[in-house]
Amino acid sequence: MSAIYIPPNGLYFRLLGYASQRVLFSRTHADPQVWHHPVDDENEIGDQYFTLIHGTGSRQGLYAIKGKATGKVLFSRPTPDPRVGHIDGDGTHNDNWFKLEPGKGQYAKMFRLLCPHTNTVIFSRVGIDPEVSNFPGPPDLIHPDHHFSFRFEQMQIDKIEYDLQLGQIISSTPMILANQTLTNNSGLEQEMHFELNRTETHTSTFEYGVGFTISIGATTKAGIPFFAEAELRIDTSFTNDWRFGQSNEFSKSYTASFPVRAGPHMTVRAVSTVNKGELEVPYTIFLSSKSSGVKVETKGRWRGVSTWDLRHTISTVEQE
Repeated sequence: MSAIYIPPNGLYFRLLGYASQRVLFSRTHADPQVWHHPVDDENEIGDQYFTLIHGTGSRQGLYAIKGKATGKVLFSRPTPDPRVGHIDGDGTHNDNWFKLEPGKGQYAKMFRLLCPHTNTVIFSRVGIDPEVSNFPGPPDLIHPDHHFSFRFEQMQIDKIEYDLQLGQIISSTPMILANQTLTNNSGLEQEMHFELNRTETHTSTFEYGVGFTISIGATTKAGIPFFAEAELRIDTSFTNDWRFGQSNEFSKSYTASFPVRAGPHMTVRAVSTVNKGELEVPYTIFLSSKSSGVKVETKGRWRGVSTWDLRHTISTVEQE
């Protein structure tokens, strides 16, 4: 069974039906008061947002789902109609309390809204009436329209902290950037200028672990780990937008210029090398709600393919 993130009270979200691709709403100005609407991230409506009230005591592990616009909590009951609706109070009745039952297989990261008191689950579907209601909830009767996921309100990233002490080099291989040879067949010392101008592609990926779920493709600007002088450090010079859950590419340039001299009848070789490998560093991201300031965290691992430790070697090559 997969784990799902349970948001704290005060953090608002929309409930998106997997089968319908519609979000539930709670309103009082028109009927039906609890129903669903096609998801539209560009034109969000306040009555589509909810927050969780966390149960305590005998209701530990259960949650009341409270509408932001109405202040009412959802209920799920077998009779009378409406079987799914909302009511005043912060969970006065047993049919106001739900278990967020994690989905399995293709429904991983989703959940069913199961009311243990009435043994019913809420569904959201299109094309069959009623489109929003409930269904008896035995565990062997699981349908796609039972499943929901959170669509969280807008968040801002306050900071990213890397645990460099737990960072590690997963792999490392020497790589030649430039190789130039000066062969002097004359009786006088000869000189050339060694030139290095090479750009390497690096990658950076923020992988989700536990905690608040950051949407794949969400962006932030932040420093990223790199390796220098035998230790992991944070490079804050990059101004890239890093996308979560996706591989991000960026470039690092190496330039150098220095003289190389070869005595009479000598061959001299100049080689520039770096180490190229994969780095892995755990991170914690601290976020806050743009509307309420509620703070959450997410943890994961940053992975990157990087180069480091530029070295220049000048050596004499025996002539045959």
